[in-house]
Amino acid sequence: MLQATLASVESRQQDKQATAAERIKSHEERAQLIEAIESSRGSPVICYVTANRSQLGAQIGGDVTKYFQNHLEGIGKSENLNLFLVTRGGNTLAPTRLVSLLREYCKRLTVIVPFMAHSAGTLIALGADQIVMGRMGELGPVDPSVGNQFNPVLDPADVPPGKLPTPRPRIPISVEDLAAYLTLARERAGLGSGQHMVDAFKALTDKLHPLALGNIHRQHMLIRRLVRRLLAMHMSATEEREKIDQIAENLTEKLHAHEYIISREEAKNEMGLKVTYAGEDLEPTLWSLYRLYEDYLRIDREIDAVALLGDDNKKYAIIESAVIEGRKRLHVFAYRGWFSRKGQEINYDGESAGWEEVSLVHEPLGEKVGNNNEKAQA
Repeated sequence: MLQATLASVESRQQDKQATAAERIKSHEERAQLIEAIESSRGSPVICYVTANRSQLGAQIGGDVTKYFQNHLEGIGKSENLNLFLVTRGGNTLAPTRLVSLLREYCKRLTVIVPFMAHSAGTLIALGADQIVMGRMGELGPVDPSVGNQFNPVLDPADVPPGKLPTPRPRIPISVEDLAAYLTLARERAGLGSGQHMVDAFKALTDKLHPLALGNIHRQHMLIRRLVRRLLAMHMSATEEREKIDQIAENLTEKLHAHEYIISREEAKNEMGLKVTYAGEDLEPTLWSLYRLYEDYLRIDREIDAVALLGDDNKKYAIIESAVIEGRKRLHVFAYRGWFSRKGQEINYDGESAGWEEVSLVHEPLGEKVGNNNEKAQA
């Protein structure tokens, strides 16, 4: 039993060492492209990329600011700063704090969008003096879906047998779906005002808890406040008030679907955002860097647990799901744990999940666990 445990620990240690070496090698390849972008832009670049997976993925979160601080302190204050951003979104409160921090270290902030910067990613872009978008660059609406303990629970009839977790999850409610229902009742159904609208609202409260509706209204006001605040970081809140309000209205309620894709042409010419097209010299470098991140993080691919296990019934794995990276620094958000197979069922037993600073110094492979312990004790 002890021998098996020691073998498992040693195997896990070797996996960690191999992962560290792979991280350094992949960073060195990306660092060359980051340096090329810095040379083209004449200013430093920090990359923030999250993987879009339903399982063991990552989103924009408020926990990133202290890791960005580490990168920014290493760079120092600069005239211009570039954020290379790839994400499907995340916490809508995080962008304002992150943008505020970035702007503490520069006079002019640019967000570079080679591909997707949706939802909370779009909020980050709104706080920049300039948005550089590649041909494949995408922004999106910033209408959030919200949930709290008063949201309705998922109906078992809507889930295949045996697939419903316990306790039953609560259904998120789109802020704009609620607004659209009331607009439908008032304008399309011709209910106008008075008792008819009272009845329409009562039909809503029969299905949704009043406090859930109150939470939705708060989010409705909050997202507009966040958009205006981010835009006001580089636009005049008084002289450009009308333009700020128009952008906020377009991004929060005029696009009608959270999945709507805003191209760079629409963002610049119809939305009025401060968009610049990536030049022909920069475009291939941006896309090449994105493709490296796509391969490294498997950005749009679910974890293939069957392939990961291979012929083994149990295997330790380190799954990287996000990075904050510059030429000389790297932080990785990683899940560490065990995949195990029992019959046809595969389970994941997580050991840890969080941001890790990667030491960009090669460490030799194959050291024994005992030697590592001796070093630690010394």
